[in-house]
Amino acid sequence: MTQSIRLSQFILTYGPGAILEGANGPRIIPDADIGLFRFGTQFRPEIYMINDPRMSQGLLNGANIFRLPSNAEVGYLDNQDVYLTNPFPQWKLCMNRTNHSGSYLLYRAAQCPICKDPERSGQEAIRFIMACPDGHLDEVSWDYLVHKGAPCPETVQNFDKALASTECFYWHGAGGALSLIDIQCPKCPAKTNFGNAYNRALRCSGRHPHREPLGSKPIRNLKTCHREAKIIQRQASNLRIPELRTLLSVKSVLTSLHTLLSNPAIKGLLDAIPPPFPSSAEQLKETLSRMVSGHSIQQNIMDEILLSPWKEIEEAIKDIRKVPPTSYRELILDEFKELITASTKGAPPSRSPPPNSKIIFEADPHLKKIFDAPNGSKFRVQPISKLRTVTVQTGFRREILEAAGNIPTAPVDISIIHSNVKWYPGVEFLGEGLFIMLDENDGWQKVTGKYSGSWENSFSNSDSYSEFVFRDPNFRDELNPLFVWWHTLAHLLIRAIGEEAGYSSASIRERIYFESGPSGTRGGILLYATQPGSEGTMGGLIALAPYIDRMLEVAFNKLETCSGDPLCLEKKFKHGSYNGSACYGCVMSSETSCEHRNMWLDREVLSENMP
Repeated sequence: MTQSIRLSQFILTYGPGAILEGANGPRIIPDADIGLFRFGTQFRPEIYMINDPRMSQGLLNGANIFRLPSNAEVGYLDNQDVYLTNPFPQWKLCMNRTNHSGSYLLYRAAQCPICKDPERSGQEAIRFIMACPDGHLDEVSWDYLVHKGAPCPETVQNFDKALASTECFYWHGAGGALSLIDIQCPKCPAKTNFGNAYNRALRCSGRHPHREPLGSKPIRNLKTCHREAKIIQRQASNLRIPELRTLLSVKSVLTSLHTLLSNPAIKGLLDAIPPPFPSSAEQLKETLSRMVSGHSIQQNIMDEILLSPWKEIEEAIKDIRKVPPTSYRELILDEFKELITASTKGAPPSRSPPPNSKIIFEADPHLKKIFDAPNGSKFRVQPISKLRTVTVQTGFRREILEAAGNIPTAPVDISIIHSNVKWYPGVEFLGEGLFIMLDENDGWQKVTGKYSGSWENSFSNSDSYSEFVFRDPNFRDELNPLFVWWHTLAHLLIRAIGEEAGYSSASIRERIYFESGPSGTRGGILLYATQPGSEGTMGGLIALAPYIDRMLEVAFNKLETCSGDPLCLEKKFKHGSYNGSACYGCVMSSETSCEHRNMWLDREVLSENMP
């Protein structure tokens, strides 16, 4: 049996270490070198490579990015499996009480040892598993909970012999409270209350089931982890939180000329010999000719490079030599500056490398709109007619709280090594967007007031916050009141666009920009639609640019009331919080739209700083 998911779901929701609810029970997704690029298949990561130098060099330390192939792409039927998985958890609960003394039966086998029903009717996978903050995952050690670590004495003389060779326990009781459930050994009087066991700190087994070969036995190492493990439901939202990085392709660095000059032999030479080499087209031609003679490069590579004008080659060599930023914040600032330039001068079509050569970034300056804000300021709105995003999942975290205190969780890396190269899974989308910023003073602004001051104090004293809640933990811009200002406005605009134009909130994503400098601080937002099959990828979103003034009016009107008032309005931001006055009745939006998991929102900050 197969379970179909969208290619984007693998990156945004699932991925290695995630539990997928399959038709025949839950399955765990293994690492890509086990489930997809396994020995003996036609699949290789280099075949499905996503070319994004800014992401690879800036954030992934030189690692490459691969995408998942679809069934149609590789010529498979819809019911043929591309990515193989392992069953997890394997413990099951048989609900046929009449067959086993009026109790449910918890067992680990292909079918209930008493019912022996090949159709497994009334039998389902147990919904409880065990996890720790370091990302380890395992079955609950039911035998340890019942027998307290001692071997079963098997003192019951008349226990059902059908259970003799099977790991199993009686599951007494049911209902909404776990304290009503007792788990008892059928071979001895030992039992435990599940409510008490659920809240206990257990020893972690050090198991990573997503790294185990297909069909293998569990690989445990009790010495590798000293964190506390807890029992948790397998579908809990905090069991697996993906670590995502998304960048926009806003620079023309993926032309065919750049690709040719990025040839390892040519790139190595450019890195070894500093400027002004090559100082002329003649010097470059002479150097490339020697490389062809020495069989370092092929003749056609040299010929294609020399077809371009020397000025273009010179600019491309500068781009190739340029060291990309190595922090997420700097890369996003690059996007912000390019979008500001596009909103003043426009951006000509920028294409991806052959053979696809798709337009990945384009902005027409003639489509720019300027709108008045409620208090006299002006908003600049620039439609981005073509937009490419690349999202990479670098790992995941399991937010399991320990009794010892607020100890941060550890991310689990999901990269694979193929042909001595590190690879991460990713996905790329093409779409469109609306870039919005203040027009006056080139966007520089300041937010002040009582509520803004509370955020400013936390921004200055952010050490008590977990580093994983920030886009870049070295800067923690999200606590700055200006970031909160723009983030809250972005959510209100998404809601307004949904009401006025009929968009669903899940079809539009946000990108919040923030910059601090000698002139103060400035920010902006990009509302974009790049998901395949979603609304807004064929001009629908940018067609709303002339009507954004109406959307802004609706957005600011939403600040005044909330269906959750007065409770929502009475919630004030304080140090250690992640939101001020914000709830799903006013500014919170779909999890697929918000890059920041509905944190860093406060309508009071926006209200006291109306533009």
